[in-house]
Amino acid sequence: MGRPMIIRNAAIVSMDPEIGTLRKGDVLIQDGIIVAVKPNIEISDAEEIDASGNIVMPGLIDGHRHLWQGAMRAVCADWTLMDYVVGIRANAANFYGPQDMYATQFHGALEALDAGVTTVADYCHNHLTPEHSHEAIRGMAESGIRSVWCYGFNRPPGSPYARQSQADRAALGRDLASRYFTSKDALLTLGVCPEESFFWDSDQTGIDQFNFARELDARVFWHANATAMPTGYAHDVIWLHAHDLLSSEITFVHMNATDAEEWKLVADSGAGVAFTPETELQMGMGWSPTEVCTEFAIPQAYGIDITSNNSGDFFTCLRMALQTARCRVNSKLFGSQFVDRLRVTAEEALSWGTIQGARAIGMEDKIGSLTPGKQADLAIINTDSLTMVGWNQLDPIGSVVMQAHARDVDTVIVGGKVVKREGRMLADVGKAKAMLMEASERLSKKVSDAGGYLVHKGQVALF
Repeated sequence: MGRPMIIRNAAIVSMDPEIGTLRKGDVLIQDGIIVAVKPNIEISDAEEIDASGNIVMPGLIDGHRHLWQGAMRAVCADWTLMDYVVGIRANAANFYGPQDMYATQFHGALEALDAGVTTVADYCHNHLTPEHSHEAIRGMAESGIRSVWCYGFNRPPGSPYARQSQADRAALGRDLASRYFTSKDALLTLGVCPEESFFWDSDQTGIDQFNFARELDARVFWHANATAMPTGYAHDVIWLHAHDLLSSEITFVHMNATDAEEWKLVADSGAGVAFTPETELQMGMGWSPTEVCTEFAIPQAYGIDITSNNSGDFFTCLRMALQTARCRVNSKLFGSQFVDRLRVTAEEALSWGTIQGARAIGMEDKIGSLTPGKQADLAIINTDSLTMVGWNQLDPIGSVVMQAHARDVDTVIVGGKVVKREGRMLADVGKAKAMLMEASERLSKKVSDAGGYLVHKGQVALF
């Protein structure tokens, strides 16, 4: 057994209903596992972290992010969904080298950790060559983050990878699984991302990709029912149900264009959902149907999605989700009338980024709350910043949700290992920034030399 670690004298937001929120308490960690959460734990010969006056909470869980897009920061600031599909998926993605995949995965994971995100469901779908895949995984592994690294079947149109057969892509996925994902107790576990249904050559394409996930015992993360297509609604959930593929081992992503029949099927299956409100609002997918998931008791996670568009501040993401959900509920119930009380609370919003998020990605037995027996994934929020000073000590949850920013994250622990201490990342941040800058400049030049991000708009055969 290793030396225990104890965090002392903090306001504790446990997200465990039996423990609740403590005005002042301690967290004891042994061999990467939470052992106890309560006031005045007596122990000697432990590494002590004095969190007096600060807030300890579970590490945040990002249910959907494409880390590899970090080299294109903010290029999508004014883009539509189709601009994105054409400009990045069908164009810029093709110019990535293996070194760019390493740089973006490593940097993106450190950016997430720095902001208090200890787990990310990383939707990686730019496998131009096997080397691209190996380097992407290496970047994630070296970062120290916990991740469901999701192998994407998606093929960038026009790339050499697009010409590979489904059998070839499955073979690569099996090789990656056998090399890197042999234990579900590791920090990195495997997920599978089937292509969006409108890219399938036939129903059999989708059936084979979902069965591939079952073969590898990997959770499915799937872009589904994101928006109405020219041909109408996709009805992806109904399709899965009809082919006996709907299960609790799926996390649906977006789901903005989903009707009541399909929501009922999702609820009955035990599947989860991940929303990305910043992307969805901008790119015409619509509101994240938060209140619908609440009505059907479907666990919901939230995600940054793409830093080619959005910030990496997960607190901002949660605030946007909370306030848009409140707006929708208030409008339905009251219209322009006086609102008597709020139906969506700050605690509910924090649950989306912690315990509900864990349920939505199938990891509630490991993470999402400060519960004895779970992995020691947690963040300490500094309350002495300009944004947090004067925080409401009677309501630390409200203070975190409404006031905290990434810059307020003081210390981050993943699996009992400190990865950020007193505001300083312990990884080689200088290396990460230099490599990302090189990747960004290299990519920008290649895209520019080829005519720009949107040069092929209207000319690329996407469907």
